[in-house]
Amino acid sequence: MMTPVPAGFYLRDVWKSFVCNTRQFSSAQMGNCLKNKIVYLMGDSTTRQWFEYLERNVPGKMDLQTPRTGGPLMAVELINNIIIHWRPHGVPLRFTKMLITDLHYISNDIDEIAGGPHAVIVFTFFAHLVFHPITFYVYEVAKIRQSVVALLSRAPETTVIIKSGNTAGLKVHNIFQSDWHVLQLDTVMQEMFRDIEGVIFLDVWQMTSCHYLSEDIHPGPVIVANEVNMLLSYVCPI
Repeated sequence: MMTPVPAGFYLRDVWKSFVCNTRQFSSAQMGNCLKNKIVYLMGDSTTRQWFEYLERNVPGKMDLQTPRTGGPLMAVELINNIIIHWRPHGVPLRFTKMLITDLHYISNDIDEIAGGPHAVIVFTFFAHLVFHPITFYVYEVAKIRQSVVALLSRAPETTVIIKSGNTAGLKVHNIFQSDWHVLQLDTVMQEMFRDIEGVIFLDVWQMTSCHYLSEDIHPGPVIVANEVNMLLSYVCPI
C-alpha cells in the first residue's frame, strides 16, 4: 500500500516502476496472461479506458445494446477463453443517461462474484466522489471493504486490485476533478485497505503527473498502455 516518491520514471514512454517489476505485453502475451480468466473492471471512465485498451489488444467484442460511455460493456475472446466486463459504479455518478437497473454498487457486485484463481477484480472509486463530504466517502468505501474481506475469505486466490485516482491537472480550488480532493480520497482508500492481505493498490498518481502529456482526467493512450501493463504485471508476475 505504500508508494515511494518517486514511484518510478518514464524512459522512452515506458514506465519504469520502483514498486513493481513491470513488463511490456504484446497482444499475444496479453492473451496468454489472461487465458481462462474473467476480468471484472468496475468504476469510472478511467477503468473504461483500460477495458477499451484490452478490447483492442485482446480482440473480442460483444454488443450488449448499452451506451458506450455508460455501459455495461463486455468482451469475450474465445481462443484463450477470456471474458472482460466493465461496469460503472453506482451513484453518485456523472454519466450520460443510462438505465438505473445497470447502475450497481461495487460492494453488491463483489458480493455476487464467487472468486477464485481465474477471477481478477479491479475497481476505482474516486473522480465522481469529490462532490461529497469525506464522511460519505468513508462510509461507501467501508461497504466495499466489507465485501472484499468476505470475497477473500471465501476465495483467497482471487486477484483484487484497486486502481488509484489520477491527476487531472486542476490544482486550484475547483471541485470538478480537483487533484487536492482526489488525493484526500486516495489517502482514505489506502488507509482503509492497508491491513487486508492480498489486496493490491495500483497507484497511478505519479504515472499521470510526471508524463510530458498534459494532465487530464482521462490519461492519454501512452499512459493508459503503461497502466494496463502494470496491471498485467500484477496478474502475471515473473
